[in-house]
Amino acid sequence: MHEPKTPANPSRKAMARVKNPLPVPTECRFCHSGVHVATHQEVYGRDYSDWPYMYLCGDCGACVGMHPFTNIPLGTLADKATRDARKNCKKPFEAVWRSGLMSRTEAYAWLAAELNIPVDECHFGWFDISQCEAAKRACLSISAERTA
Repeated sequence: MHEPKTPANPSRKAMARVKNPLPVPTECRFCHSGVHVATHQEVYGRDYSDWPYMYLCGDCGACVGMHPFTNIPLGTLADKATRDARKNCKKPFEAVWRSGLMSRTEAYAWLAAELNIPVDECHFGWFDISQCEAAKRACLSISAERTA
């Protein structure tokens, strides 16, 4: 009988699917306190997926989700301001590739070039606030050029 999958017992198949894994956070990048595994239930009052696990700083509340059925973080720990910045730049980016101007893969390559970062580091969950703002400006600018 198989043990249930948890962050302490992740799926080997799911772990292998993650192409560019970040290390498990052990210290908060904002307040330097310890980070622990929590659930959506603990943080939000209900679970939002089949894999409701996340990393959470118990002191300042910075958090990040996990790739499904792994213990690999989806990005870097984010405080509320960083989470808001990430949400605010994602829609303009999606508008770029959903418009047909370029494919999603091409859009990530374009954005990486605009931000002067390697394409394999171009993940919204890895961005800090200034990168989010730069990404949003670039996406709004190319969208405006297209409609002008």
